[in-house]
Amino acid sequence: MNLKVKVRNLQLNTEALLKLLSGNEDDRERFWEILKGITTPAVASLVEQQIESLDQQVKLAAQTVKNIEHNAKGLGGKAAEQVA
Repeated sequence: MNLKVKVRNLQLNTEALLKLLSGNEDDRERFWEILKGITTPAVASLVEQQIESLDQQVKLAAQTVKNIEHNAKGLGGKAAEQVA
């Protein structure tokens, strides 16, 4: 599912939830602030975990490239010896 669809679904679900609450505007705003206060730290934690995961993947890829480069240099030296 693409991001636009997910965001739109979230908007519709939140709107429906606020309508179910009834009450006055202040009640709905208070509920929204509570909901936002609960979900924002969870989202931040999820984003932090994803960034850490990406960082580990980039470090692993960099190490792999270094290993390939090292092995290629070694093979290049052996090939030069065989030609001579």
